[in-house]
Amino acid sequence: MQSPVTAGEFFQLLEKSGLLNIEQIRRVQHALDLAKDEKAQTAATRLIQERILTPFQAERILEGRYRGLVIDGHKIRELLGFGGMGAVYIAESPDHETKVAVKVLSSEHSLDNGMLARLKLEAAAGMRLQHPGIIHTHRLANTGAVHYLVMDLVRGISLHEQVALHGPLPFAAACDVGVQACEALHAAHEAGIIHRDLKPANFLLEADGRVRILDFGLALMKGMADEEFSLSMVFGHDCLGTPDFISPEQSLDSSHVDRRADLYSLGASLYVALTARVPFPDKNNRAKLEAHRTRTPKNVCELRPEIPAGVGAVIQKLMAKDPAQRYQNALEAAAALRPFAERQPVKFDFRELITLRSKLAKARAASAPRKAAAPRSSITHSNDWLRSDSPLPEGSDNFAIDDSREITVEPVKSPGPGPGSGKISAPRATSAAVATAERTAKVTQSPPEIKPAKPADNSQQGRSSAWKVIVAIALIAALILIAIAFLPG
Repeated sequence: MQSPVTAGEFFQLLEKSGLLNIEQIRRVQHALDLAKDEKAQTAATRLIQERILTPFQAERILEGRYRGLVIDGHKIRELLGFGGMGAVYIAESPDHETKVAVKVLSSEHSLDNGMLARLKLEAAAGMRLQHPGIIHTHRLANTGAVHYLVMDLVRGISLHEQVALHGPLPFAAACDVGVQACEALHAAHEAGIIHRDLKPANFLLEADGRVRILDFGLALMKGMADEEFSLSMVFGHDCLGTPDFISPEQSLDSSHVDRRADLYSLGASLYVALTARVPFPDKNNRAKLEAHRTRTPKNVCELRPEIPAGVGAVIQKLMAKDPAQRYQNALEAAAALRPFAERQPVKFDFRELITLRSKLAKARAASAPRKAAAPRSSITHSNDWLRSDSPLPEGSDNFAIDDSREITVEPVKSPGPGPGSGKISAPRATSAAVATAERTAKVTQSPPEIKPAKPADNSQQGRSSAWKVIVAIALIAALILIAIAFLPG
C-alpha cells in the first residue's frame, strides 16, 4: 500500500483502518483545523499530540499499513514484543473499558500446523487455569486473515530481561520467585498440564514482586491429543523444550514426562536468577543436552558465596538427573524454598524496556540475512544471552505496559502549540540501565527513523511480465493458424 502524502490521504487510510469512522474523522478535522492538502506527517503529529492516535498507530498509517490495526473490534494501540510465534500487542477491548494483550500469529506461520497447535495449547491452558500466578486467556479466534488470542494485560518484566539488564537477583528474591512459581505450577499439574518449556523468559515479574507464568505453547495436556499429535508430527517426539533448561528425560522423550520435568526446568531457571549464568554454557545445543544428561552444574554457592548452603542444596535437588531424586511435586519444592524467601519489589521502567525491545528487534531484523528455510527443529531457540559478549535474546512474549494515552474523539481538544511538532517518534529511553543493555547487546547502529515507505521499483518486473504476455499471445496465434490449416475444405 502506497504511503499517504497529504492529510486527506492520511485520513482516508485512517478510515479504512477502522480506528475512527468517517464522522469521527470529520469532527477531528474540524476541531484541529486540518486542511486536506496539508502534509500527512503534520496530520499524524497533531493526532498524536491530541492523544487521538498512538505513535504506533500513526506510524503504521504513514507507512500505508492500515490493515490489522483493528482485530475483531480490538483496537491495536502498541507493539509490546516479539516471540517465535508472532507479536504481542496492547489493545483496547471492543467495549472500550479495558486494555488487553493480543497475541497474533505471524503470517508466515498461519498455515503451520505446529505453530497453530502451540497457539491452541497456550490458549487452552490459559482458559482452563484460574490461578493468580498464571496469565489468563480470554479467547482464541481467527478473522480468516489472522489467528490470535486475547489475554490479561499485566505490567511486568520477564525474569530473563531482569537478569540480563541488572544481573542476578538477591537470593531471597530469587527464592520467592521460586515459591510463587511452584504454587502456580502445582495448580497446572493438578489440572493435568505439564508446561515443558519453563525458562526465565516465561516468568513475568511485577513491580511488587508478584510472579506470573507465561506461554504454555508446548504444554502436555489431557484432552489435547490432536494438538500433541500435530506437535510430534512437525517437531518429533524426542526433544520439545529449550536446551539450557530442559530436563534429561524430556530431552530423550518429551511425550512421556511428568511434573518432575517442570521442577528440573524451574531449578535451571532459578540457577540463572541466582548466578546470571546458565547451568551449562556449552557452545551448541547437542553439548547442552548431553550435559543435562551426564554432568552436574557448578553449585550456585561456589559462584556466589553469600548464598546459603541450603539454597544451593535445593537447586541441586531440583536438578537431580534421576526424577526419583528430585522433589516429587511443586508443593514440596515450595516448602524447601520458603525459609529462604522474601518478597521484594522489582524496579524497572516498562516504557524504557519496551523502547529497548523494539530497538533491538529492529536492529536484528535489519542485520539478519535472508536464509533459505532450515529443517524443522523440535528445540526452541536459546541464545547464550547471559554472557557479556552476547546480545540480549529474541524478545519473549511479555504483555505489560503503563499506557496512559487514550483515544479521545469526542470532545476533541482545540489546537494549540506543543512540543514535538513535525516529527513522530516513539518514547525515548534514557536510563542508565537501558544504556548498559544497549552496550551489552552491541547495538552499534540505531534503527532508522520511521518514514513513509517508498513504493517499490517494479519497472524491471513489469518489463519481464510484458515479454511473457507477448510470447504467450504469439504461441496462441500460432496454434490458431495451425488449426485453421488443417480444417477440411
